[in-house]
Amino acid sequence: MLTLSVTRSRVAAVLDQAADLLDAEGWDPHLNPVIAAIDRAAGYTKPGIDPAAEEATLRAWDAVVVHLGEQLIVPWEDEPGRTQADVLAALRGAARGVAW
Repeated sequence: MLTLSVTRSRVAAVLDQAADLLDAEGWDPHLNPVIAAIDRAAGYTKPGIDPAAEEATLRAWDAVVVHLGEQLIVPWEDEPGRTQADVLAALRGAARGVAW
């Protein structure tokens, strides 16, 4: 059995890095969505290759969902009127929430 140790600081760093990626590249809910940015920031490429990266990704996704008041990420970012500023604020807010 594999026991992973993904710290809060790593999850917060993944969320901040995902925000940095979307800030630099531009956010688009269909071409450059939040979940893909989180995956890239965590170094997660496909299941089984890096279990720690996969765990960091899953925890980061969960942190965003909690920050959004249990709203799922994809429908939230698809809402009409959603802006890149909203997305960056959500990612950074989620990072602060897990880094306490």
